[in-house]
This record gives sequence, structure tokens and C-alpha cells, in this order.
Amino acid sequence: MAKIFVRLLVVIISSAFIVTSGVASAHTEHWQPPAAAIIVQTTTQMIPTNAAADLAATCPAGRVATGGGGAIGAGGIAGAAITTTGPFPPTTVNNPTAWHVIAANASGVAQPLTVWVLCART
Repeated sequence: MAKIFVRLLVVIISSAFIVTSGVASAHTEHWQPPAAAIIVQTTTQMIPTNAAADLAATCPAGRVATGGGGAIGAGGIAGAAITTTGPFPPTTVNNPTAWHVIAANASGVAQPLTVWVLCART
């Protein structure tokens, strides 16, 4: 009796997989996953020693910047600092399309400045 029950269970499960896979494949041809609600864009630029840089990461069309930030070097670099960070352009406070960071590098060697922006669908 147990063998019959196990065989019946295997047949039912196998049938479910066959039916489900056929239905799913019929819909996957035209189905597109929704775009992510928030995406992250980044950009990096080297800052020479004894120099400053203003770098912006930009959202793609149809998205607005909701936040962002930046980092210089690998972290804890003596003589390197982020002096300003914020939405860009600053005149479009309600609909910024980028995030910019201004950083100064007096560390004695060139350092990478990386900026990121969080972009939401409009």
C-alpha cells in the first residue's frame, strides 16, 4: 500500500511540474520583469596630489536622484577629504538628476574619488 501511495505521489508531483513548466514558458516570451524601483550608478576619477575634483554620478533618463555619497581612496587617507556632497544640479532641488562630490587630495599620491547616486523611477 505504501508503494502505491509513493508512486501516486510521484506521478502527481511530476504532472504538476510538467503543467507548470508548459504554462510558464508560454508566458515568458512576452513577459518583462519590472524595472528596479531604485538603481545605483557610480563613477570614479583619479585626483592628483595637491588637487581637488568635482565629480558627479548621473541617473539615466526617467529617474531622479534620491540620495548619494562618495569616497576618496580606500578610506582613512591622511590628507584627503570630501568637502562637499549633495544633489546636482542644486537649482533643481525637487528633481535632481545626479549626485556630486567635491574632494581635496593633499595625501602625497593620486587617489581615486568614487561617487554614487541612488536613482528612483519618476
